[in-house]
Amino acid sequence: MDPRFDLPILTRAETATHLDLSPSTLGYWVKTKALHVIERERPGDASITFASLVETHMLRQLRQSGLSLRAIRDAAIRLRTELGREYPLAWRRIAHDGRDVLAEIAAEGEDSSWERIRDRQGGLPGVVELGLESIEWAPDDYAERLRLTAYRGADVMVDPQVSFGQPILAGAGVRVEDVVDLARAGEPYQVIADEFGIQTAEVEALVRPHIRAA
Repeated sequence: MDPRFDLPILTRAETATHLDLSPSTLGYWVKTKALHVIERERPGDASITFASLVETHMLRQLRQSGLSLRAIRDAAIRLRTELGREYPLAWRRIAHDGRDVLAEIAAEGEDSSWERIRDRQGGLPGVVELGLESIEWAPDDYAERLRLTAYRGADVMVDPQVSFGQPILAGAGVRVEDVVDLARAGEPYQVIADEFGIQTAEVEALVRPHIRAA
């Protein structure tokens, strides 16, 4: 078993919060098969693998660039089919092979929102490269670590080999969940910072996305 692909580490709700993504958007991508997730009997169970998390991060990057949900869905499904890989957006060669497929889709003009991404600085290649900047790669060219950009002001990393894949503050090894739980319990940020040996600003950065989600 490869924990990157076979081990569900997050629920859909947790994934949406960690990526600063609308739960309805994530739900749409799951429902339409743009994302591959582990099927679970109960909706609240963890179903997002690390590879699915990386792919969601990349789809979010496309969404922020102006693509419609429909265009993103069609692109994700076509990438999986044409590249013959279950997780093409978690594969390093998406920067080359996958970009060519996306360029073909954009040129066909089936969805007008492709115009917005073509008009951006750097165009489609720039959008893909920006998403890849947060990913570290294993020797097999699949993602092995992901930095979560939603936590502005804190270096938050997900590694399926560390803390069972739960997001942690890089360098300190502190789980985001532990910090957020204390904040929800009413502990002052300075007390939490002292408890974990981190900066107050880092506590604020870790808690902020969860306040927005709530």
